[in-house]
Amino acid sequence: MAIIGILAAVGIVSYVGYVAAAQKTDAQNTMQAMYMVQEEYKASNALNTYYTTSSGGSCSPASSNHSTINSNLFGGKEQLDISDPKFIFCIAEGNASDSGFKIYAARSDGSDQMTLNANNAKNGW
Repeated sequence: MAIIGILAAVGIVSYVGYVAAAQKTDAQNTMQAMYMVQEEYKASNALNTYYTTSSGGSCSPASSNHSTINSNLFGGKEQLDISDPKFIFCIAEGNASDSGFKIYAARSDGSDQMTLNANNAKNGW
């Protein structure tokens, strides 16, 4: 019985780590998708600007941004999970070194923070 308990404990820890890593990779893939459609968004709007969820050089990720990002960048397709997001996102104007926009992502509890800017510079990956 003790052996089964030890094996189960090791297996659960490994599984939880695997799930967390898969969720982070999914968030990184989503950020890359957002990065790619930003150029299309900029080319198709009259102001020739990138899409942002907030003005200024930074923002705080929030699930409330997901609907507008899905509508404005992904044509209404649910690219970002609205019902139970594992990571939350926002897009800021960025600063001079960001070249136009900066995507922020984090878990709902604020951990695993990541950024990606218009120069494809990554932080937290």
